[in-house]
Amino acid sequence: MLWTISYWSTQVLTWALIPIMQNYVVSGAFSVLKRLGDALHRLWLFYLVIITLCIIGGIVALLTHRLQLSTVPALVVTLSNAYGLFVIIALLGYGLVEVPRTLWRRSFPESRLKWHYHRVGRSAEKLADASTELEKVLAIALATTQQIPRSDAHLRPLSDAVVKYLELYSPVHFTVLGRPRVNIDLLDESDLDYASDEAGLARLRARCKAAIAHFVGCRGEYVINARRAMHLQAVCKSRSLGVYTPPSGSASWAATGGWYYTCNIRPWVLCLQALLAVATSATIIWAEATIGSGRSPDLSPFSLAIHTRVARREFLEQLIVAAPLAYMCACTYFSLFKLGNFGFYHMVPGATWSRSLLLSGSLLARFAAPLCYNFLHVIRMNEYLKDGQQMVFIAKMGSAFQDVPILGQSFNTWFPLLLVVYVLLLTFNLWEQCASKFFISEAVRFDVERADDEHSSKGQRLVLAEQDALLRGGAVGDGIDLFGVSGSEGRDPSAAASAGSDRQQVAVQMAMTEKRGRWSPHAAHAAPQIASAGRNKDDVARPASEARIDDLFGDLGGRRAFTPAGTGPGNGEQRLLPPGQTSSSSFSWKLR
Repeated sequence: MLWTISYWSTQVLTWALIPIMQNYVVSGAFSVLKRLGDALHRLWLFYLVIITLCIIGGIVALLTHRLQLSTVPALVVTLSNAYGLFVIIALLGYGLVEVPRTLWRRSFPESRLKWHYHRVGRSAEKLADASTELEKVLAIALATTQQIPRSDAHLRPLSDAVVKYLELYSPVHFTVLGRPRVNIDLLDESDLDYASDEAGLARLRARCKAAIAHFVGCRGEYVINARRAMHLQAVCKSRSLGVYTPPSGSASWAATGGWYYTCNIRPWVLCLQALLAVATSATIIWAEATIGSGRSPDLSPFSLAIHTRVARREFLEQLIVAAPLAYMCACTYFSLFKLGNFGFYHMVPGATWSRSLLLSGSLLARFAAPLCYNFLHVIRMNEYLKDGQQMVFIAKMGSAFQDVPILGQSFNTWFPLLLVVYVLLLTFNLWEQCASKFFISEAVRFDVERADDEHSSKGQRLVLAEQDALLRGGAVGDGIDLFGVSGSEGRDPSAAASAGSDRQQVAVQMAMTEKRGRWSPHAAHAAPQIASAGRNKDDVARPASEARIDDLFGDLGGRRAFTPAGTGPGNGEQRLLPPGQTSSSSFSWKLR
């Protein structure tokens, strides 16, 4: 009974409740019932197709006397398992190859640093696009508010609710609506249609939610990538100079020993982990390919280890079962978020949208049962009997598969053989070529770690700018000049809290270089870049972001200043600068 409740509640969650909650989160309607209705409306086509196909298939099967009402639950279990096994083989195969590769690449800090430069450059581009969309949404919201007269008792409160939402959650703040008129020439024609009715304002509110969530996620991803690049930069500098002063500046033996481990010993540990992962992956592939042999003969190393220890030590048995299952789960879910289709749903610590979290929970629940059932075949527990009784998992799902041809028990036995061919294609880098020919969409292809020179050089310049910003008293993220980015004050309290440690890390790197009396190749390149970054930061007459805002909000006889949050005259007053004078750029801007 407990197994039945657990299985069917998981299915209801992953196929019904969580999708409804996802669409409820992104809905821009102004009441609970309307948001719920909007969520169901977004899903009606999906559920209509599923229900229609099930009804047609059920009617045909009933008319041909090949299906009875009592066997409908078994058919649902079989179809869900077949779909899950098909996806799991694709995800598991990629993870079994890519997880050892990733561990091996991480054991080489110098080459890994180049990849992180690439990630910084690529995440900066994504952040620029997200900033542009957020800036546009702010302008649209102000333009829409200006279109609706205050005498409109129905639409005006709704537009004010949109503005209030932006004031509360947007990294770019505006507190008053009495501004110069927005230049509507910069907006598309469709951007001015939101003020027509309540549905239009709901669409605008949903767009604001998406823009803010995407911007916060991209900003968090950029900051994390920049910190990782600076950390790797410190590791590489310590290895090249032979000076192992920890970034914290502490002279204690524990801190020095920990940093020495990070620089010199951890790469060897990662190499050993990669070799262990290769052995585990090869064992799992062999066990998957030999499922058809069953236990006569038993060719699964995991099965042999379990069945030889099953009557001796229970703890060792549990360990042998848990370790390969945990590794298979890690490989499967590692691959899931490397798919291009889930790039928007990336998980960023402290900056993940609730829709992304719900999607992750849905996918975890959706593939849990098929993955565990496949693992029972890997360890040959599908044929294990104790006192004449089977495991509940095998008894429930096995009995369901007996009533369904093709997709029943034989499918679970022989379909994993495709894993061998799939893994060979991935190992010899042939899968990407096949996918490019058969799959046009990037949604069903994995993100490949391939560092190009364009993003790498851009990322290196940005890391140098971030280090310069840290030495000037800023935080990570101040080195990129974007409108609407929140850093030193911002919405992320961890940025200001960790700014001191980041600044200490950069200072320690410079002290190490001076102590040795020579520059590393990277430091020699960094010096003129940092100096030029400081000069350019002060010499720029008018940042492009400020020029765009001036175009949106007009000119007040002098240039409107965008000052860092918590600074400036009156700590929040709008300050006017004469033409030609600029305020220092910062990662934290408020629209004053």
